Amino acid sequence: MEKESIFIERLVAPLNKKERLISFYKEQKFVDCTFKINGTQVRAHKLILACCSPVFEKMLYGEMAQDEIMLCDISVEEFNQVLEHMYTDDIEIHSMTNAWSLFYVANKYLLDDLIQVCLTYIRNNITMNSLSLTYEYAEMYDLLDIKKKCLDDMVNYTEGLFIGDYHMKPTTLRAILQKVDADGERLLNLLAKVINWCIVECELRNIPSSPNNIKGILDKENILEFFQVNPLEYSRCPECHYPLNEGLDEVVKKTMKLLYEVLIWCKEVYRKCTPKSIPKTCRMRNEFKIACRLDLSTNEEFVSSFSVDREMIIFGVLMNTQMEPPRFSLKYYKGIISLRICEYHTSKDIVKPTIIEDFILYSSDFYVSLKSLVVLKANRVYDLRISHKNCDMKGPSSLPCFYMSNKLTSHNKKDTISFYETTGGIIKGLSFYPA
Repeated sequence: MEKESIFIERLVAPLNKKERLISFYKEQKFVDCTFKINGTQVRAHKLILACCSPVFEKMLYGEMAQDEIMLCDISVEEFNQVLEHMYTDDIEIHSMTNAWSLFYVANKYLLDDLIQVCLTYIRNNITMNSLSLTYEYAEMYDLLDIKKKCLDDMVNYTEGLFIGDYHMKPTTLRAILQKVDADGERLLNLLAKVINWCIVECELRNIPSSPNNIKGILDKENILEFFQVNPLEYSRCPECHYPLNEGLDEVVKKTMKLLYEVLIWCKEVYRKCTPKSIPKTCRMRNEFKIACRLDLSTNEEFVSSFSVDREMIIFGVLMNTQMEPPRFSLKYYKGIISLRICEYHTSKDIVKPTIIEDFILYSSDFYVSLKSLVVLKANRVYDLRISHKNCDMKGPSSLPCFYMSNKLTSHNKKDTISFYETTGGIIKGLSFYPA
């Protein structure tokens, strides 16, 4: 009888390993660790978690191992989703926001399988409403393919971009405007949408959504610079006769009344950054051909060594500006130029450095008047050191570097400055006269 009962028991199909594991999880059998999340306790098996994640392995079995762990950066529902995936390899993602929350946890705990599941869902479910949200997460996690797809779509479909509930960051808005190719009435239409974005931004900053506050946000976030249009072509008067007023929100209408002032502001900025007249005292070097593109990172200096044949004073420098980036609509940038004259092969300043912060045209000549005149001794070699920063863009500043004549002479042909550049330079001329 005993042998017969054993035979009968084996006729009942046993649970396979995966099913037993899932039953242990669902029935909370043999659980040996606890996660505390917003006052709720979630229990699991240390060994299972350690097998799935090297991070959990260190947390549960490392030198600082604990059986109770407090989690503050995930909801109970989403942590249960993660646990279910670790036990079953299955997961049901509910939305794009849910996918990014799960991706955050998977990335934090190095759950490679779940990372791929989340990315697959994200790539397959991008919609107009989730474009900016997905772009910002992709930028944060450096997911270049998703970031590029979202930015391209946002640029191509700006008409529907501001319809969704998600409020994009100012940096995202700037990234879009940098690539949008628009002018005239389309640009003013886009500005109306940006003003609506500003109204929400005012609420988030807990300030009244007044036209002046909106204009202040546009200015502070460097967004006004993207709306370079001629007010004489697209407005009949500075009061409100814009073709966009019909159907607009009242706050937008009032802000559009300030548009004339905004456009005049933009025109004033453009006037500031038009090429400064080169003084007649500035002697120009002969240009032969471009040598290379010079990439200067922040605080990195271009050094040009030179000497004078008699005692003289240098009071101005003409230099190249940054090369215009491809597919970039703005013609100018906010730049900082630092110019120093030092002893040869040293960083010792002879006089106080000249630092200029101004609006600068791309791919043009920029004249810098030295704030401190410097007297140079005859037959001594000096270093002219220039650093350059584009405040509107990240990364190094790319300046064209030319092969140029190595001597400058005064009008009377008696005074000479000699340059010692073998790989080209960015200094196109100097203003000088005898001491």
